[in-house]
Amino acid sequence: MDITFAPLSQEHAEGVMRIFNYYVENGTAAFPGKALPVPFFEMFLKKSEGYPAYALLNGEHVVGFCQLSAYNPFSSFTDAACLTYFIDPACTGKGLGSQCLARLEAEAKERGICHLVAEVSSENEGSLSFHKQHGFSLVGELPEIGSKFGRRFGICYLQKTI
Repeated sequence: MDITFAPLSQEHAEGVMRIFNYYVENGTAAFPGKALPVPFFEMFLKKSEGYPAYALLNGEHVVGFCQLSAYNPFSSFTDAACLTYFIDPACTGKGLGSQCLARLEAEAKERGICHLVAEVSSENEGSLSFHKQHGFSLVGELPEIGSKFGRRFGICYLQKTI
């Protein structure tokens, strides 16, 4: 699959929200309880201000997105960032997550960021395994803090020092 990383912009809104809403509606990987409207895309842009954020394009088609964002807005945490990535379900298992992580990790290093944090649903075994295979350690969990589809789920925090 020939993928291009394009800086995340308004032109990617519909594709990004289509992918994100798939995960909203089909599990706990995305935390909202119901699909979000396309204008919610502005939150992704706002969240990543000053950090790298990309749409993954296969030709003109958005097949995923990834971004870094502040772990915490206070200056004590300027060397830490959170990761977010979602891949079109038809394109998972093709190494796109690894490409996203490698790109974000390299750009984080260039910016002096040395701690990456991933916030993952306790039900998302695939993401938990992915992060552990890529050098992240489970550093904490908030058990059963979320509720979706009539069941409780936790949030796992994974960290990698780069």
